[in-house]
Amino acid sequence: MKLAKLPLKALSMTAGLFAVIGANTLCWWFVHDPEKPEELKKLRKF
Repeated sequence: MKLAKLPLKALSMTAGLFAVIGANTLCWWFVHDPEKPEELKKLRKF
């Protein structure tokens, strides 16, 4: 009975690992701030 649950536990641990890795690598996408063109600054309303 214990051996039958081993693949499911390994699968859930792998999914959790990929979720943590995905969350940490996506953070750099939010931090990146490319240089904005002057036309974009003209569109600001405030």
